[in-house]
Amino acid sequence: MAGRIDLLLGSIDLGTSKGLELGPLAKPVVTRGMGDVRYLDHIGTDALRARYATHAGFDVDSIVPIDYASGAGSICDAVGADAPFDYVIASHVIEHVPDLIRWLLDIRSVLGDGGVLALAIPDHRRCFDALRAPTTAADVIHANFTAATTPSPRQVFDHMASAVSWHGLISWEEEPPFAELVSVHSERAAIDRASEISGSDEYQDVHCWVFTPSSFVRLFASLLRLELVPFSLDSCSDPVGGEFFVRLRAADVSTATMVAAEPPADVDRMPSTASEHAALRAELAATRADRDDARDELDRTVGSRSWKLTRPLRAFNRALARIR
Repeated sequence: MAGRIDLLLGSIDLGTSKGLELGPLAKPVVTRGMGDVRYLDHIGTDALRARYATHAGFDVDSIVPIDYASGAGSICDAVGADAPFDYVIASHVIEHVPDLIRWLLDIRSVLGDGGVLALAIPDHRRCFDALRAPTTAADVIHANFTAATTPSPRQVFDHMASAVSWHGLISWEEEPPFAELVSVHSERAAIDRASEISGSDEYQDVHCWVFTPSSFVRLFASLLRLELVPFSLDSCSDPVGGEFFVRLRAADVSTATMVAAEPPADVDRMPSTASEHAALRAELAATRADRDDARDELDRTVGSRSWKLTRPLRAFNRALARIR
């Protein structure tokens, strides 16, 4: 099996190419020893090390020196005259950006013609997002039309209310049994946090978007048909562990194509299974509660009411017995 860097970059020659990696922190995909690569984050090296100084077991000295700090501005403004680049790497970044379309346009502006955007994306079925529904074109178009700069209260609520763990882990390399997933936050905590940020400029970092390989291909195909993104889809891998890999190639909006025309072979089992299970479990719990209430009422009634009065309740009990 191809290594992670090969799945990300394909045939790109690191020795002759100039690259930009977004948010490398302490584990860059491409190191400086491998080629001409620059690193960008939203804050600089010292600020990152200060932020992670309180994280137990994290070696802040392992954070790579950042070349560009974008702040609240654009990638294009941050890198300035150093653009264009031959490739941009974003490993587990795309799911965090509030306006996915604007972010893609920003990256396109720093890539040369034919340049590659290499994405590593978590498969939401294999992480704490397992209960969430895949992102749709309508979701990302709405964020673009409203010029989103922070995750919305809806996204914050969905992220928190749906978050699950499996045996204490928040990511895994296989699809877990639904019954073994455990909620991380209460719905009350989720709605309280969403309420706190509603109407404010506070930035609550969450997964704004969730994907499987197939759902990403379908979403991207919609964006291409609408001529909203200036990239062709070169490739999209099946899941590898808890993630999958996408290569987009810079193009004009009018000429962008789906080179990887067929969705990956993965089957979107977990989203439908999770949502169906959630609905069925809720329905089952309600049905059991109604059944128990009916049985209690029936028990109280049988000994004290006439046959005429109890007959409808007994018919109800028989109906319940048939659906158990």
